[in-house]
Amino acid sequence: MRIIVCTDEWCLAHMLGLILEGCDLRTCRTAERAAALGAVHSEDIFIDGAIALTDDFWRMLESAPRHQLHYVLVGSELTARDWERSRELGVSGFLMNPLCAIRTFIGGDAHTFLRRFRVPDGLPSIPFASVNLGLGVHYKQSERCLLIDHRLVPLSEMEAKLLDFLIHREGEIVSRDEIAQALWRGHINPKGIAKLVSRLRKKLGPAAACIQGLRQGGYVYHRTSGQ
Repeated sequence: MRIIVCTDEWCLAHMLGLILEGCDLRTCRTAERAAALGAVHSEDIFIDGAIALTDDFWRMLESAPRHQLHYVLVGSELTARDWERSRELGVSGFLMNPLCAIRTFIGGDAHTFLRRFRVPDGLPSIPFASVNLGLGVHYKQSERCLLIDHRLVPLSEMEAKLLDFLIHREGEIVSRDEIAQALWRGHINPKGIAKLVSRLRKKLGPAAACIQGLRQGGYVYHRTSGQ
């Protein structure tokens, strides 16, 4: 597991490097964010050092690929609208006043540090890594299930891994070879992938069209329109 911190506030990055000395911590600037996000693995942790939640910040998140373990360092107040946007985009949690929080962190592993990320008092908690797939379908990643019209639809381990992988590569054409490598390290018959995709699309119900098969043998994921 790696922790990737994207921030132009290098004081933050330096302090994180000191308290998480035993972790595989990597930093990048905002200008390098797209490339860094494109290279993360599903188990990696991605942290945006936003400091201020401006409209430009939210537009950047909306236009970028999504990652299931996405946290935000923020120094400004979190508004109700910010909270709504964070839910829509699957943000896992916020660390308010990060400089103070980092200075008072007495040590521990990465998971201990991540428990400091939360939603400020007075706002409802964010469902951990909940992704809106459109048309009333939400993917609750930590619970490995779909929420469709207030009904929970459980996913198998491989169905969840496939959905995670396609969401991470949103808008990109993903070949069967890439799926085989990501899910089975290359050892899978193409027919096995087609069956897995078919089972997942059936469970997605109204949002089944978010995963489309292509004539050249690959797949592409797009969030379906509508809520």
